[in-house]
Amino acid sequence: MPVEVQPADVAFDAVLLHADSLQSLSIDRVRQTISAHGLACIRGLFDPREIREVLARIRAAFDPADDRKHDPRDSDAVRRNFQKLQIGANSGIDSRRTLGRFMRALYNPIFADDIHGMRAHFITLARFRNLLYGLPPEFAVHGTQDGYWSCTRLQQYPRGGGFMVPHRDVYAQIATTEAGLGYYQPMLLLSQPGEDFIDGGAYVDRGDERFHYERYCRAGDLIAYDGHSVHGVADIDPLQPLDLATFSGRTVALVSLFRHLDGNADDYARMSHRAVEGIGTGEGPAGAGAPRRSPA
Repeated sequence: MPVEVQPADVAFDAVLLHADSLQSLSIDRVRQTISAHGLACIRGLFDPREIREVLARIRAAFDPADDRKHDPRDSDAVRRNFQKLQIGANSGIDSRRTLGRFMRALYNPIFADDIHGMRAHFITLARFRNLLYGLPPEFAVHGTQDGYWSCTRLQQYPRGGGFMVPHRDVYAQIATTEAGLGYYQPMLLLSQPGEDFIDGGAYVDRGDERFHYERYCRAGDLIAYDGHSVHGVADIDPLQPLDLATFSGRTVALVSLFRHLDGNADDYARMSHRAVEGIGTGEGPAGAGAPRRSPA
């Protein structure tokens, strides 16, 4: 079990980068920071005030009655506005891959109705993702391109115990590593540590150390890591009452590059098995990443 590191042991400044636009950002420096430290935090690309206003509107409009159950083999379900509450350990259909988590996911594709007011922010986040991969800025941003699409979504970890166990991304990673792109995951923080939640938050494991980096983050910060990163979310305010009727706690936005599987359950099953065979269960250190190139 990794030991927690204190502020004196790991300087957040080592992973913090500043940029006021994608054009002013050194993407090589971002990649180097991720490689050296397990993650990078980019501050300045998103206006914190705008991000807080978006989150406030999402909370005001939230309806827990919209929660649905979802069989992950139905891959087309998340290509529309779709809300699900996830509690459990099983991930996908391969029993070797478990991913204990308690969170809510609000899928909101860029090509669907902009019900959360996130479209402009999702687009910027997806363009940043494409820069990391070395892809054209607009690749698969507004729809499906060369078999890929942007799975844009919000993830909420409720006060009262929202969490995700330490893991490496497996199913999301297989979509890009099979094309020789390697893997990156960008994430936009909508919640403010210390205000929306006090205890818990995201961390990354680096050898025998656990770095709780989100303690030093702000709403509007952009986090990025790669396929080697072992990361998770420590219990969000675990001693507070759990109220699933409100949109409380920690909220982030993601724009993973996914393969379009046409809703075919057999295709999903084959992909799941390939991911576990090729990448592993996600419970230990990653193997060597694939070289990066444009998808064929």
